[in-house]
Amino acid sequence: MDTKLFVGSFCCILLLLLFYSSSSSQLVLAKVPNWKKFSESAHKFRFFYPPDWQIRSRHDNITGSSEIILIKPNSSRTQVSILYNPNDALLTNAKTGKPIIPSKALAQLEEQISLDYIFFNATGKFPHKYKIHNHQSASDIVDYEKSSGKPGKMLIVFSKINDKDSCTVIYSDSKRLFYKNLSNISQIIKSIPSFYIGLAFG
Repeated sequence: MDTKLFVGSFCCILLLLLFYSSSSSQLVLAKVPNWKKFSESAHKFRFFYPPDWQIRSRHDNITGSSEIILIKPNSSRTQVSILYNPNDALLTNAKTGKPIIPSKALAQLEEQISLDYIFFNATGKFPHKYKIHNHQSASDIVDYEKSSGKPGKMLIVFSKINDKDSCTVIYSDSKRLFYKNLSNISQIIKSIPSFYIGLAFG
């Protein structure tokens, strides 16, 4: 009897340790040494970013949305926008009222965004490579050109946080620097862990 109790207790402790170490390793892997931490208070999520990058944030009291914009210094093209959108209409089919999967919501978002460009081509590259941890996500790389005649590339990651809320990350850059800066952008996205969104943090 004592042996069964001991084995049962040992297994429970082992499972708890595995769960804790897995969660902790996600945080350690996501955090790059010497990067700064930004905490968004309205929707209670945070992420890490390169220390020399400039950051601006704004919150819309009417819609409840929050946007954080990261700008790489000495660059007029490199920019990352992180938008948390509560009650996002893209998550619901306007005709049926049924939920929409992230890939279809992303396609609708791209259609809306494309109106601001003279050329906007969704390439369909990496549809599931980029995501916010443990959330249904869809991603795409877009070739675009603004009216000023400056072609560029854009990574869009659309994540369904819950039935009503979404988080969208948009990274845009010149074609020449897009892939060069993509590893930093990937680290920023990875540093938004699921267990902080919607939860209190210190």
